[in-house]
Amino acid sequence: MKKTLKKSKKVTLIVLASVLGVLLLLTAVFGIRWAVHSKTPAEGYGEYLFNGGETQFDLDLFPYLIIEEDATQLKVMQIADPQLKFGAFPSRDRKTFDLLERAITSQKPHLCVVTGDLTLSLFTYDAFKYFAEFMEDMHTPWAFVYGNHDSQFDSSKYTIYNLLKQYPNCLFARGPADVYGESNYLVNIYKGTKSPENLAYSLVMLDSGMYPEAESVALTDWVYDWIHQDQIDWYNWAIDGLQAINPDIQSSMFFHIPIRQFADMYYADQLQKGNAIPSQIDVSTLGVASQVKGTVCESNKADTELVDAGYNVGIFYQGKDPTATTHPDIFASVQAQKSTKAIFCGHDHANTLKGYYDGIYLGYGLCSGYHTYPYFDSEWFLTKWFGLSDKVLYNADLWVDENGEKMQKGVTMIEIDLATEYGKLTVTDKQSKDL
Repeated sequence: MKKTLKKSKKVTLIVLASVLGVLLLLTAVFGIRWAVHSKTPAEGYGEYLFNGGETQFDLDLFPYLIIEEDATQLKVMQIADPQLKFGAFPSRDRKTFDLLERAITSQKPHLCVVTGDLTLSLFTYDAFKYFAEFMEDMHTPWAFVYGNHDSQFDSSKYTIYNLLKQYPNCLFARGPADVYGESNYLVNIYKGTKSPENLAYSLVMLDSGMYPEAESVALTDWVYDWIHQDQIDWYNWAIDGLQAINPDIQSSMFFHIPIRQFADMYYADQLQKGNAIPSQIDVSTLGVASQVKGTVCESNKADTELVDAGYNVGIFYQGKDPTATTHPDIFASVQAQKSTKAIFCGHDHANTLKGYYDGIYLGYGLCSGYHTYPYFDSEWFLTKWFGLSDKVLYNADLWVDENGEKMQKGVTMIEIDLATEYGKLTVTDKQSKDL
């Protein structure tokens, strides 16, 4: 009996030692990777300096795409929240890449735009590298804006910048070195040849940041960064520059975290339909919503005190910093400039809300990542044990489209008329089953 106990104890110690050894090895590997990939230059970097708008606007400052001279539309595929974990390593990433391959092959977009959270991974660098190589294999140009997860782990934005600029099909730019964020740039579209007279359309990319710097804000408060005033100043400068070349130029805007107007559009639409909205919301401040469709399936924000009064619907928009009473308003500048007709974002994986709000199209991209929630395809003993089966974040049966059918991962196709009805948008979610 004693020998059996001793042997059992010895086996237990060996197992524990082995587990500890593996954990130490992984920690060491991650530490080395972090040291290599987290480098950031002592001074700012970027393609140019904005200098508060003193820099002269020049089309050569920005990435560009040349499409057919006789093209009647621009086809943009929005890829929202892939949240890759391992890249080439066998995982649910395989399903994501299969979806994207089928989508690109069948839809044949001129350009793909990843609206942030390309990764949520301890292996950020590898995931970015694998995705960039995948897009090279697909022979498809693509652009990217940062989400709140893309540089959380083993790679700095500087490392990602140096990686992505090695790939010919990647149109990513850091943007001006002296403006907040690191994906503020234009992708200009030309017909036939790159010349000012052939400038046909522009895509505006902005970095919506990650989290407020206030120490009183926790991740569980569901409070996020926002587009800063110097980014808005840069946007105004860029649109002014484009309009000086082509007064009629139109554009669309892409960033990760939605703005509050997405929630305003939701409530305005509910009000117009005769549905009840929270009594705390001042209806006199709501604008006009039209052609609204899609769903809001994210859980509400009632568990945090940092949201605006009454805005508890599951739209996790930019802000709110507890140290500030107001934030700069990119939406107001979009309206004033009269060039940007649409704003597309991601971030809220279970939302597909789309429509016009005060004349500007606001749209969520359909989530493409199989490593995002729902984390489980069906109920099993662990989901029941931990009480997760009834939560939207875990139960796919609660994530349904506007027809009440189980919603699938997919992409969003944005078709922009460049001919008879210049700038007219046709936006369609393409679920996996339809690709």
